[in-house]
Amino acid sequence: MMKKGINIIICISILVVMFCPIRIVQGKTVQDYKNELAELERKRSSNKAQSNAADAQINAAQNAIINAERQMKQNEIDVEKSKEKVAESQEQIKIKNKELESVINIMQYSNMNSSEQYIDYIIDSDSISEMMERQAVINQIVDYTQGELDALAKLIKENEQLQVDLTKQNENLVVQKAEYEKKVKELETLINKYYSIGLDYDDQIKAKQSQIDNFVKAGCKDTDSVDVCYFNRGVGSGEFLRPTASGVVTQTWGNNGHYGIDIGVAAGTKVYAPADGQVYYTRDGIQYMRNNGVKSCGGHEIYAYFKVNGKTYTGEFAHLRAIYVRNGQTIHQGDVIALSGGDSSTFYYDRCTSGAHLHYALAYGYYGKDYSYWSQWQSNTKATTVQSIIGIKNQYGWRFYSR
Repeated sequence: MMKKGINIIICISILVVMFCPIRIVQGKTVQDYKNELAELERKRSSNKAQSNAADAQINAAQNAIINAERQMKQNEIDVEKSKEKVAESQEQIKIKNKELESVINIMQYSNMNSSEQYIDYIIDSDSISEMMERQAVINQIVDYTQGELDALAKLIKENEQLQVDLTKQNENLVVQKAEYEKKVKELETLINKYYSIGLDYDDQIKAKQSQIDNFVKAGCKDTDSVDVCYFNRGVGSGEFLRPTASGVVTQTWGNNGHYGIDIGVAAGTKVYAPADGQVYYTRDGIQYMRNNGVKSCGGHEIYAYFKVNGKTYTGEFAHLRAIYVRNGQTIHQGDVIALSGGDSSTFYYDRCTSGAHLHYALAYGYYGKDYSYWSQWQSNTKATTVQSIIGIKNQYGWRFYSR
């Protein structure tokens, strides 16, 4: 009976396999991405609240920084001009002193001793009135020359004082500029209630559509698993290199809701691909401003997929001055993908920066694949804090001098 029962179970199992095929669980399909796109479009309509007050304060602070920089440059020019005027006045004093000495030598006026020249000049007069006139002329020459010397001496003092005043003003402007920069930093806490450096719903929709377009170009169909037809084709790297040749950490991950690490570099510094990967999305901050009527938070940005040591990551590069890659492009470790910005020249389209730097973040997994929404991105960017992954210590003031 037992053997018969076993045979019945085996037969039933065979029938189940034949008529009820096992469903193989696959990753997300292209259709799943299209569904997410539709969901994002629905959410966008109910998520347009922004902080005009924060924008106004940031704009005022950034304009103050620009004005302070302009005034400091003008003061430096004025100081140099005043130095030139002092030098010119000193030369004029030398000339006038020689002229005065010549007059005094003629008349020996300084000690009032009547020399032969002075006596001859006076005696040679035809009358007492002419003699008095000649003496008056000499006195006028001396007085005029002395007046010019006094005026030049006064001009030197005024220009020397101007140099002191302008230097002091520049010192005050440096302090004011630092206060404005600090104010912008403080506003980041408020900004993070309304904005974050990265993609808003409009950007997420564009990025999702761009991603779907890339899947289609790669030959993916709506029912295909994107893991099979797209992501698994990527070539990986052995390790991450740093995105700039040198730099200093000016803001850490997790500080006031800051989901990245800021690398202090001069504006226009080359930004390198830290590993082999594919560009997921690029944002033009100026075009964003034109389309939306408000400044972007992050300016020009690049998002890219990377596979390093068998693990997948999404990289973010923000506050860029120029972008050299496009959506869907394959990039290789060491490629120059952008130039850094964040300085005053980008203030007019980037609301979330107070000075030149690169905002850099790495998130675990692929954005849009392993997670779909910005809140999920923020939690995954903790990869940025792992020095063994990104090669940068999450510590304010930490410096590096090579890639």
